[in-house]
Amino acid sequence: MKVCLATVHANPAFTPLALLYLKAYLVEQNTLEAGDVQILEFTGSDTPEEITQRLLDCAPDVVGLSCYVWNVKKLMAVGRQIRERRPGVRIVLGGPEVGPMGRAVLEGNPQIDCIVKSEGELVFSQIVQIWKDGGDIASVEGICFRRGAEVVETADAPILEDLNLLASPCRLPDIDPKGRVICIETQRGCVFRCNFCFYNKDMSIRNRRFDLDRVKQEILFWLEQDIEQIYLMDPIFNLNAARAKEICRFVAAHNHRCIPFHTEVWAEFIDEEMARLMQAAHFKFLEVGLQTTDQAVLVTVERRLKLTRFLEGLGHLKRFRIPFEVQLIYGLPGETRATFRRSLDFAANLQAPQMSVFPLMVLPGTELRRKAKALEIEFDPEPPYFIRSHRSMSEADIDYGLKVADAVGHVGSSWTIRLLGRESGVTFADVIDEWLAWAVARPAVEAADEGSRIHQFILHFCALKRIEPRFYAASAAVEFTFRPEAVAAAA
Repeated sequence: MKVCLATVHANPAFTPLALLYLKAYLVEQNTLEAGDVQILEFTGSDTPEEITQRLLDCAPDVVGLSCYVWNVKKLMAVGRQIRERRPGVRIVLGGPEVGPMGRAVLEGNPQIDCIVKSEGELVFSQIVQIWKDGGDIASVEGICFRRGAEVVETADAPILEDLNLLASPCRLPDIDPKGRVICIETQRGCVFRCNFCFYNKDMSIRNRRFDLDRVKQEILFWLEQDIEQIYLMDPIFNLNAARAKEICRFVAAHNHRCIPFHTEVWAEFIDEEMARLMQAAHFKFLEVGLQTTDQAVLVTVERRLKLTRFLEGLGHLKRFRIPFEVQLIYGLPGETRATFRRSLDFAANLQAPQMSVFPLMVLPGTELRRKAKALEIEFDPEPPYFIRSHRSMSEADIDYGLKVADAVGHVGSSWTIRLLGRESGVTFADVIDEWLAWAVARPAVEAADEGSRIHQFILHFCALKRIEPRFYAASAAVEFTFRPEAVAAAA
């Protein structure tokens, strides 16, 4: 039996960790030989026709597709084409985009044979072994599958309590690591219950960890390869501070080539020692979720925020010059334009190296999705499930938020723009609003590079608000390396 595992990447630099886990477990359990399991990776520019052809060129008996919010539509089209061209190939889907609503996906997509509802390694291995032996997969827990015209859903699979039973994917020869971002898990799941998030996967055991020795071995292996970066893709890397510090010490002792690390952290758990160790380990990008500062919204989405400790944590990161990005979510239930603007101004005043705003996605399998009707949440029925409206935000408010998110992506990390937002009588949100109006009125400026556009906008904003422009023109010149004569002319 031959199995082909495939995904379409949001960022093709990242290694396909989920597929590597699946193959490693299949091989370790002697379900299949390594040569009988192929991994194919695709990018957003690959068409369903191209993906289908490459998959069929492998002559698979089973195709496993790893589905996420950014690729599920394309992979469904691939499944249809495989079914039309090679009806005997069995198609299995897994991933957060399909697992939580497996029955509905099967009922709406007759080309799919089976869906794995949760973690895939053990379940997929059982499916393949049974099909290899010519058996019936009805005995496999944790799946939805098609039996003729009937959709059958089995009981939930037991939770794998010991993650170390999973084969390590790091030594598989399927990928060339040169120049890539290597994805590693040190743990799975999250103890917090933010109801917009799928990290906890609704499991009774909310956080499980790989043995520290195994984590160190995997990190050491990759540090010896010609790679671009290591991404520790934990929901919260520093959930257990002592463990995170030990990993940082190990990396600092072995990261002789200063390979950059990237991960998500909880700011409240950052102390001075943690920041110092992260600097020594060469952490070069941390994602810090703020989401909102409004207490009523935090309660509605079951999000914890201890603001004093949050600010202390960011202070430690800044003191040790560790780059981080503060992230907000626009459109949370209970939010209004006014409360979001206050959160935006707060985030801008944190002086974070980067900041981002993400529109709320009402994701399958989340508590927010289950409560959507009670909270009067309207959202797109198709991926990526963006919010449309709720009790305190109209469709016009949401549309405004999408524009704000885009604007912050363009100018939110400019220190000159942030300084401008601290002028007397001006807020950062005011600057963003004016950017939106200015950019719409000047479509020809879109062709200019970002630095030039921001420079022109600053002069416009200063004239509008009667602010002396020389300081800001000079700041923009330093930030975006304009020619001195251009700065002089602007002044």
